[in-house]
Amino acid sequence: MPYIARPSSRISKKKKGKNKIPILQKTKSVSYNATTSDQIFAISSVVGSTTKEAMPIEVEVENTGNKPIFLMVGYEAYTDDTSDDVTEYLHVLLQSGEKFSPPMRAIIRTGESTLIMDGTAVNNLAPDSNEYTDSTADVDSATASGIVSSSSSTLLYLEPYTSAANCTTNLFRVNDLIRVRDEVMKVTAIGDKSDLANNTLTVERGLYGSTAVTAATDDDPVRFPFFNAYHDFDKYTVAQTNSNGQFKCFNFFGQGRSATESTGIIPGSFSVKFYNAGYQNLGLSGITGSTNSGLTASGSYWFKIAIDGGTAEAINFTVDSSNVNFGGTNGIVSKIQTALDDKYNNTASNTFQQKSSIVISNGDIRFTSGQHLSTSAIALTAGTDGASASYNIFAQQNGQFPALANVPNAIDAALPDDIIYDPITYATIPNSGAFGHDDGNGNLFGMCGGNLNYETGALDMTGCPINAEFVVSALTNSAFSGKLNESETDRINSLVEIRTNTPNSKGDSEVTVKTY
Repeated sequence: MPYIARPSSRISKKKKGKNKIPILQKTKSVSYNATTSDQIFAISSVVGSTTKEAMPIEVEVENTGNKPIFLMVGYEAYTDDTSDDVTEYLHVLLQSGEKFSPPMRAIIRTGESTLIMDGTAVNNLAPDSNEYTDSTADVDSATASGIVSSSSSTLLYLEPYTSAANCTTNLFRVNDLIRVRDEVMKVTAIGDKSDLANNTLTVERGLYGSTAVTAATDDDPVRFPFFNAYHDFDKYTVAQTNSNGQFKCFNFFGQGRSATESTGIIPGSFSVKFYNAGYQNLGLSGITGSTNSGLTASGSYWFKIAIDGGTAEAINFTVDSSNVNFGGTNGIVSKIQTALDDKYNNTASNTFQQKSSIVISNGDIRFTSGQHLSTSAIALTAGTDGASASYNIFAQQNGQFPALANVPNAIDAALPDDIIYDPITYATIPNSGAFGHDDGNGNLFGMCGGNLNYETGALDMTGCPINAEFVVSALTNSAFSGKLNESETDRINSLVEIRTNTPNSKGDSEVTVKTY
């Protein structure tokens, strides 16, 4: 029994997509033939093919005759996750007036096995802290020099090489970014792979703040970089979103590439989750905006705060002359937040460009890091700059503010849990709301927006938590992964063709094919 890739395949007499206009529509008479079934539809990615149709998003076959017809829907067979075999056919008997929409992505027969064709699982992968991984390809100058000892050549020779079907050029795609030493390059063309001399990449040099140099030598590793491409390659020390909650890279953190067989990401398998920011509570209870802080009107108070493991910075705020409550206009929370923001914008401050916030949370006062990094943390300590020690918060009790010894331990950054527990049954369920996901069509939703390229793994995330590190999950390098492909050796994974026949040897029927 074939395993169907997605549930859109169905036979129906109901009208579908009334307002949709087909890209292609053709009708053909169907006659009985005991030995040959007519090809009514075939796919080709070759532009201008006269015998095959361009890869569609959707195909609909309708029996528009008055007799039943057979459909033979062809897909590639696989003996395991990555080894394809021959074209096999799913046979369907379609009654008059019925429609059938076969899946565009592969249907794969697995015999008696009910195991999914999941390829290689990537589970909560933290991107390498170098912001690159080794592609396993090396610079080759033994064949020809190319970029070696040159700052202007745009040809990069790669090794090792076995054959066109097994070579390091297969690891790369046009528009990939690569990194050799500290130079970032963009792939603009790929050699024909016919031999070692054509196992090459044509590149654009010195991109994203890097410089085209002569330093490259034979056997230098060619790397997959995944710095945040909204900025120069050395803007951050880890793969993270920026202050606008954006992140872009041109490969899936070095995952989902192969020199030989199936490659890419299985649609619908991607998830990402971001670190929760570190914070520190004061250990209070019952605090609201109208709670009196106990501080002195017009008093000038001091404390220290260290953000994300940095050096502590002295914070000073002056209590309003008439509002000594925690909330309200010019209340204590507002005053402290203004002081924190001033330090964020002060180039001489230890907390320059390090955000933090203060809020009333569950009846307590909470200081939270403005970054969602794995190092995100808050550390409060006593002030030492006040003219009078009595105005140094946390050195002793100041109104509602406790002495430092009575402040609870800070909570460091952490990733959300993958699962949560049902409050009634205590059964585990996925913590889906903590993740960003892809919808199977390249669009991201949930904790981020943006898009994902299933072939290259190029990822563009928007609307994420700001200044955030993350971990990613996906299934890669499977018969279902990567681009829809009907012809490329060793990785055919789409509908290939449809043939038709009729069980009635004494009369013809009719079939109509539409693509969208």
